[in-house]
Amino acid sequence: MKYKASSLKEKIVTTETRDSRRVVLNLIIFVVAINVVGWLAWAFTRRLGTPEAQGLGMLIWLISPFLTSVILRVTAKDWRDMGLKPIFKGNGKWYVFSMLFYPLTVAVVVFTGLLFGGISTAGFSTGMFLQAMAVAAIGTFVKNIFEEFAWRGYLTPKLNATGINTITGHLLVGFIWGTWHLPYYLGLLDIVQLNAYTQQRMTVFLSMAIAGMTAAGILFGEIRLITGSTWPTVIMHTVSNLVITTLIMQGFVQLNNQTEIALTPGMEGVVSILLVVIAGLWLYRQRTSANA
Repeated sequence: MKYKASSLKEKIVTTETRDSRRVVLNLIIFVVAINVVGWLAWAFTRRLGTPEAQGLGMLIWLISPFLTSVILRVTAKDWRDMGLKPIFKGNGKWYVFSMLFYPLTVAVVVFTGLLFGGISTAGFSTGMFLQAMAVAAIGTFVKNIFEEFAWRGYLTPKLNATGINTITGHLLVGFIWGTWHLPYYLGLLDIVQLNAYTQQRMTVFLSMAIAGMTAAGILFGEIRLITGSTWPTVIMHTVSNLVITTLIMQGFVQLNNQTEIALTPGMEGVVSILLVVIAGLWLYRQRTSANA
């Protein structure tokens, strides 16, 4: 009996080790694949240089993380931690948090900008602003289903399964998420649209954008873990895109070039990053305290 018990224990350890190695291997495949496909989409767009090519390149870049995660789940026959169920029960306050966090954060940043002369809201119209967001809402929501079921539906739980420190895992997800955007900013996004969003030098903007998404990895990752569902992160991502992009790219606010790094309402602003980190760490405390 002792021999059988020992053999069973060794078999369990071997299985766990094999599963852990497979998770790590799949994570490496995921990160390599999404970056290779993203840069190929960028090269394709640059080579042809047509609006049609740009649209196709953007689509390939956008859906590649989601499709890669689906392929890896199919091959591993593993759908358990996708976060597909909305799980409303017990998560009502976190759904509300997901909907309100970015509007409130952006309001704080805009108010600070107005106070210090870093932002102008000349010509702002609440009705037109809400109308512009409504027009973009469905498309933005669908886009973020693809994004969030890759980043928080796949990458977050898989990194968490490796036993890595949770905050470190969130930062890694955020950093990978940020660097994945490089082809987008460097050619997939029309230069006119990019110039409407920022007047910073490209190196500065890219550094701040990656820093902002790395920090946001904590916030989004904790919402994913505290609710057990990916849908709150889809909502949070959608609301952030609608509020921030509409405000800046459609001219509802005008940024001062000298203070843009600190006071842009976008994810890449210093004040925004600080607020996101504080909120993310607060969520972490809430989750770990509840599980203690």
